[in-house]
Amino acid sequence: MIQSNEVNAMAAKLESKLQAKQITLTMGGEPTYIVAQPDAEEWNNAAMGEQKLGFARRMTAELIRDVYPQALAMQVFGKWYPGEPLPRWNFMTLHAQQGEALWPETKRLMLDDVEGANKPEAAANLIQGIAQALDLEDHIIEAFEQATQHTESRLAGWVLPLDFEDDTWISAKWPFNHNNPMQLFVGDSPVGLRLPLGDLPADTLRKALSVEVRRGAIEIFIPPLDLSEFRILIKLIRQLANSADLHDLLLCGYAPSETNDELVVLGLAADPGVLEVNVPPSKTWQDYNTILTQCTKAAAAVDLQLTKLQLNGSVYGTGGGSHITFGGESLDTNPFLKDPKRISSLLRYWQRHPALSYFFTGQHVGPGSQAPRVDEGPRHGLYELEVACEGLEGASTPPDGLAIDQFLKNLMTDSSGNTHRAELCFDKFYNLASPNGLLGIVEFRAFETYARSEWMSLAALFIRAVLVRLFESPYTEPLKRFGPELHDRYFLPAFLWQDIQAICEDLQAHGIPFEAQWLQPILDFRSPSVGTLEVPNGSIDLRQAFESWPLMAEESRGSSTVRVVDNSTDRIQFTLSDKKLLESGELRVNDVRVPFEEIDGLMICGLRYKCASAYPALHPHVPIQSPLWIEWVDKDSGKTISAAHYHYWNPDAPAYDGRPRTSEIAAERRAARWQNAPELIGRIAEVIEPKLAPEYRFTLDLRRQIKPG
Repeated sequence: MIQSNEVNAMAAKLESKLQAKQITLTMGGEPTYIVAQPDAEEWNNAAMGEQKLGFARRMTAELIRDVYPQALAMQVFGKWYPGEPLPRWNFMTLHAQQGEALWPETKRLMLDDVEGANKPEAAANLIQGIAQALDLEDHIIEAFEQATQHTESRLAGWVLPLDFEDDTWISAKWPFNHNNPMQLFVGDSPVGLRLPLGDLPADTLRKALSVEVRRGAIEIFIPPLDLSEFRILIKLIRQLANSADLHDLLLCGYAPSETNDELVVLGLAADPGVLEVNVPPSKTWQDYNTILTQCTKAAAAVDLQLTKLQLNGSVYGTGGGSHITFGGESLDTNPFLKDPKRISSLLRYWQRHPALSYFFTGQHVGPGSQAPRVDEGPRHGLYELEVACEGLEGASTPPDGLAIDQFLKNLMTDSSGNTHRAELCFDKFYNLASPNGLLGIVEFRAFETYARSEWMSLAALFIRAVLVRLFESPYTEPLKRFGPELHDRYFLPAFLWQDIQAICEDLQAHGIPFEAQWLQPILDFRSPSVGTLEVPNGSIDLRQAFESWPLMAEESRGSSTVRVVDNSTDRIQFTLSDKKLLESGELRVNDVRVPFEEIDGLMICGLRYKCASAYPALHPHVPIQSPLWIEWVDKDSGKTISAAHYHYWNPDAPAYDGRPRTSEIAAERRAARWQNAPELIGRIAEVIEPKLAPEYRFTLDLRRQIKPG
């Protein structure tokens, strides 16, 4: 929890400003967590696997105990993506803010990934009790697994067609009996997801409750219901479970679609490589900070964490992001729908401040990343966005949600046209084509997890501060044509920090006292120092910079067409401690003279180089350029007077023995990659003058400095 008086006072001032304008600005997020040794596919690329669901259940148990007492835990199912065997699950916590608690008997729930102790008879008795209480005993149907080449047909569970109409529970006679048994679709999901609904007459009720025993747990599949009926059914199941002293219960299926502020809903979702938390919306940053802290505490209790240790000792976020969302309590009170000019103001401000795109995001940035900027897409994108902004600002009648969607949906995309992967994502704002598209949410996707949840909270507070500033004073500056300097400058931490400071100065000019120094820990985490070369009367610091991995051409892989990225390059930033050092010496890397530029009194230069092999990749003629030979050369004598090697990879072996097991081992590996080079002292070598290009003023691309063979 953030204890700084200055930070909390500034946050309180934001809420006062919003209250003065009668604006409720809700915020949520999607922090992600992983295991300490993320070697399994489900902790790298796959959404689901053997471990992840167990972690979700155990983390839910922690949240119910410490945050949401007497809540109901429920496993629901979401999108079914091509190539994945099952729909992705979302393990939800549903906590009643009003009325009776949903599930006081937490001990009866299956909140781990272990074998339960129930037999099929327990499921049969439970559904019989439910049907009897609802006066629907004659409608229970046995459901059977289909016979296969290796297995015989067997009883899988029991089904009760069920719905609620005109204040009455209703059922229907489905056309199955002893001579024509219900045959489920083959699969490993609950009975309720495998019903042969296509065998039913067209006008027959298609909702159903099912009960079965799998791995000793009683799985109860809840059909789609409104909140009031959902509460009634859950209460009945509770009463029957208490009467029969049932344990290892797993409720699954459909949560109520509309909770009407009666329930707080938090989800733990299966997402590629990570466990994603869908944080419930908060009305203030203080509330957001509290729930983020609570989630991270619950995750740590079950051995989940916010960072991933790379083989070479580098420390990154999980790779799954930590997106932040902003919206309103309802579509009627949504601040962006009430005044669409705020969207234009937001788009203009973000485009002119690249730090908002790169400073908080993950290892991989640029056009092929998970959150590309609009000016990293097609060349016409920036011009067309400017036309759209003018349309939003100049409309005689404020555009409604549908019109706003039409303004933005074909502009805010990645290079393939995917609206979900845009830096500023509007596909849950007013999108009639999506089941969750009418939430009035603007999703800020260029955010990653950091080593501490407090830093993530500060990042969210920073964005909230920018939005409040824009609500008070609309931003109308024209979009900026950065051109090649966008990556040349803003992939370097010096320029990002300069832009962060400029934003903070702008906030302070609008009465919001956000201090840039509060974000210094994020800079140090995202762009850590990787080595220091001591030279006479000073030093040269090497800091990790940002890199864009180019998209390669399409490839056919099985039934899919994919595009991979060339991840063979790295970028670092050199910073001189004193520009006077250049009066008597110069820096050379692999014998190439490094050209420094002055930025805010600092002498810096970025260096892009080929750090590893990759396939497919650009420029097969360029050899691996790691280790870098870094030499400080006396101008008069031409001799090397200080030197070091910087290795991107293991300096002692072709490979590492697995991931670092601890942060201490990771630190040792990082330290080992920087090696002083006394054997180079006194060396005189022919200097290679840097080959520069219009696209790179502040960055030396070492890949172009190849000596003729």
